[in-house]
Amino acid sequence: MKKVISMFLFLIILPFETSIAEQNKLLPTEPKFILDKDMVILISPSENTIEHLKSIMEDGDDFYVMADDANYYRSLIYDYLSDIHQPYLNKHDDTTFFYQQKNGELRQIENNNSNSNSFWWALLYNHENRKYRIVDLIDFKDEYEKFIINN
Repeated sequence: MKKVISMFLFLIILPFETSIAEQNKLLPTEPKFILDKDMVILISPSENTIEHLKSIMEDGDDFYVMADDANYYRSLIYDYLSDIHQPYLNKHDDTTFFYQQKNGELRQIENNNSNSNSFWWALLYNHENRKYRIVDLIDFKDEYEKFIINN
C-alpha cells in the first residue's frame, strides 16, 4: 500500500516540478559581474542583440561587415594585451556590471549599447580609483594607455 501511495504522490509531484522548472527557463536571467580589481573586459553582442541587429539592418550583409570590422579590431586588441601581459575577459552585452565605491555602495555601469551605435566595445576598470571608462575598439590602445597606465 505504501508503494502505491508513494507512486501516486510521485506521479502528482513530478509534473508540478517539471512545470516550475520550465517556467524558470522562461524567466529572464541576466548575468551579473562585480568588478573587484583592475580589469579589461571586451564586450560583444549577445545572441539577442545579434538577432535584433540583423533584423533592423536593411542589407543582410551589413551586419556581417560590421562584425568583421569589430573582429579585426578585437584581434589587434588581443595582440596588444598579450604583448603587455594584460589579462582580459570576454563578456556579452547582456551582462550587468557593478563596481563598489569606496563607501561600499555598489554602482551599476550602464550598458554602452544604449548610448551609442557601437555593439562591440571595451570596459576599462581602475579598482584603486574606483573608476571605469567605456571605449570604442578603434581607440583602445590610446584609451588604455591614458586610463590604466597613466592613472
